[in-house]
Amino acid sequence: MRVLFMGTPAYAVPALEAVAARHEIVGVVTRVDKPNRRGNKIAFSPVKEWALAHEVPIFQPESMKDPSLAEELAALSPDVGVVVAFGMMIPENIIHLPKHKTINIHGSLLPRYRGAAPMQYSVLNGDPEAGVSIMYITPELDAGDVILSRSLAVGEDETFGELHDRLAALGAAALTEALDLIDCGGVCAVPQNPAQATFAPSITKEECVIDWSLPAGMVHNRIRGLSPAPCANTQLPDGKRLLIYRSERVSAIYSGVPGEVVDVIRKKGPVVMTGAGALCILSAKPEGKREMPGFELVNGHYLSVGERLGAPE
Repeated sequence: MRVLFMGTPAYAVPALEAVAARHEIVGVVTRVDKPNRRGNKIAFSPVKEWALAHEVPIFQPESMKDPSLAEELAALSPDVGVVVAFGMMIPENIIHLPKHKTINIHGSLLPRYRGAAPMQYSVLNGDPEAGVSIMYITPELDAGDVILSRSLAVGEDETFGELHDRLAALGAAALTEALDLIDCGGVCAVPQNPAQATFAPSITKEECVIDWSLPAGMVHNRIRGLSPAPCANTQLPDGKRLLIYRSERVSAIYSGVPGEVVDVIRKKGPVVMTGAGALCILSAKPEGKREMPGFELVNGHYLSVGERLGAPE
């Protein structure tokens, strides 16, 4: 089939490659180029880099509602549109432009976790299972009929970043399966039940601040659910910020106030008290420093037993 692909970040590239291995990519729509972090060089999206390497026509509209864009895309005569982490709302005229309309990989088992951060919420909520859904795009956010869903188990210590990479591979495989169904006319899409819908909005800065009064399991899930980005954080005793990337629940029983360093586990890191139970910090980054193993926080005198995180002295 002739596929019009819309996507932007690295997460979309495995799906793009999987589709290209079985179908013809007639065009790629991606976000406009942006300066890199230092602002002195324009950075191309990973999807644009792929398209350039494979000499595929590239479209980077400022607005998806530009009338000339619809004309240019229609000239490609696409059989189906595929959207993976595109990052822009797609108007109805573009959705319905391809012969078989437009489908999307969503990073959850719909109707659970509609919205911008489904994978993060799967980890934040401690779900034992996550997955992807291939659905038809509709004007209502993530509400289209589902062609198929595929799931996998989530590890108790798995981070959002690790789950992200596994779901990217799972999504690519599910997408090719869905395209085969479309190609042979075998799709039996299932409408979503709106009464079962839950939502996963973008993560705010405030949600990244660790509340040590919560139980250890909830704090652990917040740390791994926001790792490696946007990253859970807390304050060191000197008031500087500490980004925490990995933690581990501790079975030993301690007493202390939430945020207090109550022990140090050799070759691992400081043990911090929560509202119920304790956690060991395995990997973190003090403000202005590099990411380091938890035990280096103690060896480098960033933290000591008796000091308290989240409550600078």
